[in-house]
Amino acid sequence: MTPQAALSPGVHAWAVERCRLTDLAYQMLGSLADADDVLAGAGEQVARMSGEEQDAVRSWPAFLTTMVTRRSIDALRAAGRRREAYIGPWLPEPVDTARLPDAEVLDREMLSLGMLHLMEQLAPEARAAYVLKNGFGMSAPQIAEVLESTPAAVRQMLSRAVRRLDADRVPEHEPSVVRALLADLLDAVSTGDVDRTVALLTDDVTWWSDGGGRVRASINPVFGPDRVSRFLVGVFAGRGGVAVEWGDVNGAPVLVLVYDDRRHVLHIEAAAGRVGALRYVANPAKLAGIGG
Repeated sequence: MTPQAALSPGVHAWAVERCRLTDLAYQMLGSLADADDVLAGAGEQVARMSGEEQDAVRSWPAFLTTMVTRRSIDALRAAGRRREAYIGPWLPEPVDTARLPDAEVLDREMLSLGMLHLMEQLAPEARAAYVLKNGFGMSAPQIAEVLESTPAAVRQMLSRAVRRLDADRVPEHEPSVVRALLADLLDAVSTGDVDRTVALLTDDVTWWSDGGGRVRASINPVFGPDRVSRFLVGVFAGRGGVAVEWGDVNGAPVLVLVYDDRRHVLHIEAAAGRVGALRYVANPAKLAGIGG
């Protein structure tokens, strides 16, 4: 008997579905480490199921989707309590695009740092409904089964989530556009050119930085082109010993800045040919899988 044949139906299905389920948990949690914990727990639960319990499962993909979604909702509630005590803004964990499951069919919008950050304002059940609908193409009746709700309630939840997110959502731009903007921004900031930096930013630009209390980072967001440009130039212009590399995280180009023996990720959102948002992840706990 081959090792594959020796697997129970549930364990085999879990192994087949694992990449898709990791995508689901990561979109729910914004943290690959937390997603891996959810998947590990799901795998252990499946492995403990009796033969009778496994025989009762009509559709393993649907069963596993429900299990991982509900575990992710619980994990998101627990993470929310931890994030209330987090020092400074909490930003999603950047993931090297090449290390993402199913990277070749990557949904750049749903897995983008911008969207993952934006979805933080949704309640856990609403986030689950939004992810299942927009990330995995599930219908309201299917989502209702997962959430133990009704199709009408799910549709209402989705409508509210869309209204809430659409106010701040920025359409994803082609990587070439983002890369060109990043290159211009790097050149302007590194030469200390505040006016040129301002010209590259939108009127409502926002800077977020996530150090998690472990490295130096601004505790509060910085708003507006004048303040953001002076902040960027003040922090980065003329800073010695900084190596700058190109990276690709969550389907988008980023700058990876290396100094003090640490890697830092700078991600931007493009809006009307300018930079509308900047996210700077410096917390080393979130950057173990970036470069190096």
